[in-house]
Amino acid sequence: MATSFCHAQTPLSATDALKIAAQNRPALKSAKLGVEQARSASRALGAYAPTTFLIGASSRSELGSNDQDLQLSQPLDFFGRRRAGQRLGEAGIQFSLAEYVLLATDLQNDVLTAYAESVANQHQKEVAAELLKISEGLLIATQRRFDEGKVAETQVTRASIEFERAKQSAELTSADLNASLEKLSGLLGTETSSIALEADAKIEPLVNPAIDGRPDLLVLRSQVQIAEADAGVARVSNRPELSAQIVRSPWSNAPGYFAGRLQLSWALFDHGKARNESSAAKKRAESARKLLEDATGRARAEVKAAQIALEARQSRIARYEAILVSARDLVAKSQKGYSEGFGTQIDVLESTRALREVEQELVEARQQLSLAVIAQYRASGFLAEVLK
Repeated sequence: MATSFCHAQTPLSATDALKIAAQNRPALKSAKLGVEQARSASRALGAYAPTTFLIGASSRSELGSNDQDLQLSQPLDFFGRRRAGQRLGEAGIQFSLAEYVLLATDLQNDVLTAYAESVANQHQKEVAAELLKISEGLLIATQRRFDEGKVAETQVTRASIEFERAKQSAELTSADLNASLEKLSGLLGTETSSIALEADAKIEPLVNPAIDGRPDLLVLRSQVQIAEADAGVARVSNRPELSAQIVRSPWSNAPGYFAGRLQLSWALFDHGKARNESSAAKKRAESARKLLEDATGRARAEVKAAQIALEARQSRIARYEAILVSARDLVAKSQKGYSEGFGTQIDVLESTRALREVEQELVEARQQLSLAVIAQYRASGFLAEVLK
């Protein structure tokens, strides 16, 4: 309960949201296990060949094995098989890491998009509450002036209508906020009651976005690496095999004796298997390189486009904030004038309508800016530190 209370009192930042999602989402934990599985598989591929112990006996000494009745054999890697396996395992790790980054990036996009929507709804709720307060003040002032016989009853009716509209708008924005918080809590894996947001919360843009961390490029690079490693494995598959052995004379020999032995075996002709496997892997690597080249060009264009959209939205917000100051000042002056008897109700209604439009457009502009930052993250492949 204390933890929930603290969360409720502390506004949730975008980084906090990502950190909570990283801690709570089973999908991310599954992807991390996939990376650990790839590391274990890599160690298996790069392991030394097993040491073999053989022991056996025949019911008749002239049948069956002779110097293999007792044998200890250790293959020696003089021809690069183990190193080829290590390269293949390392490529598998890179592919698994790329898959993790892909899943973590998707999670980041979903969380930040839901966060931006919830922040916008929080702002809308506060705007609706402010407009409700203005409408209520207008209704009170109109009722007072009507009681004093200074205005017609129609103005009281008009003020009542505006008050009811403002009340309905406040109720709707509150429901929208609750719905978006439910969606956000599902993405974070936490309770809605533990989420508190600020209406002016921001998602910080990148200063110098790059494309090196894009998950699609990482996947393609790892596919090139895997194909090249497969080609290496195919090349060494028909190389000689050398093993060191310790053998004992047959059990029937008395006294027995031990001796060392080097065993070399070589597949003289594999009917083109290794050559064709290597050729296929090289073509697969070249195909992945072409896809990587194409994806890299598109990624650079996406980053430039995201940067243009981001700068335009930043400029738009700066202009709207200046307009908002004037709109609020206009409402305050029109309310004061109407309350003191030298202004009209129309002045208050028009200034309030202008304020409502500016506030709503500013909310939309800020949400669009957040979405532009998210698009910049996605285009550059940026992944928050808490998700790495």
